[in-house]
Amino acid sequence: MPRRGRKRKKTRTHTANAENVAGTLATADEVKVPKSLIIRRGKCEPVVADLIQDLRRLMMPYTALNFQEDATYRKLTLNKYCQHVCLPLGVSHIMAFSQNQERLSLRLAKTPQGPTLTFRVHQFSLAKHIQKLQRRPVAVKSLLESPP
Repeated sequence: MPRRGRKRKKTRTHTANAENVAGTLATADEVKVPKSLIIRRGKCEPVVADLIQDLRRLMMPYTALNFQEDATYRKLTLNKYCQHVCLPLGVSHIMAFSQNQERLSLRLAKTPQGPTLTFRVHQFSLAKHIQKLQRRPVAVKSLLESPP
């Protein structure tokens, strides 16, 4: 006669410390790693969007590469943006680019209650322009996949 009920679950094969429970981090070292979010606020030129993508690739392991800004959140202040978006995702730093007719500015903020630094960007170079000028361009994609 076949057995009834469920198959026996092995309970002693995995230690509780090594398991990564959904929604939690495994070790204290992973909690301390700063995670960043690079966004644009308002409307920006396509060159600025390329600059944002270059910065996301540069800060790759702990930055959201394909983050899409929502149009409803673009009009919020940086503090409100932190409460709505960054705290649920566990983000520790925000880099926000904004542009008007005269200038491009960068705001660097520590979340949730840290200081906010504001910079004015006068000029910048994109990674694709630098690679065009090099005689022997380096494969940057393989270098940026892992942290230093």
